Amino acid sequence: MNDETKVKNAINAFYKGAGLNLSFKGSVNENVAQVFGEMIKATKSCTTALNWVPEPTGGKATIKWIVKNFAQSIVKQLSSEQSLTCAKEVVRNYRTKMELAALGI
Repeated sequence: MNDETKVKNAINAFYKGAGLNLSFKGSVNENVAQVFGEMIKATKSCTTALNWVPEPTGGKATIKWIVKNFAQSIVKQLSSEQSLTCAKEVVRNYRTKMELAALGI
């Protein structure tokens, strides 16, 4: 499995964990990684469910950071967890930003 697939799996697991029937199908790039990192940070501020995720070194999430910190077993765990209520709001707030990042904008 390549890094792009791993990042998409992590984002989609996050969406599923938030109880949303969304699927990220855009291109993975460093902007997408950065937005996903912002989403994780915003979710951590309103719930303890993602406290196991370390902060990215250098402040911004990268593709390598996502691949390292969202191993397949954790993605499966997140996908099967109970809905993260505050994560729903985070996804809604960042949805357009994520779509623009996938377009390289």
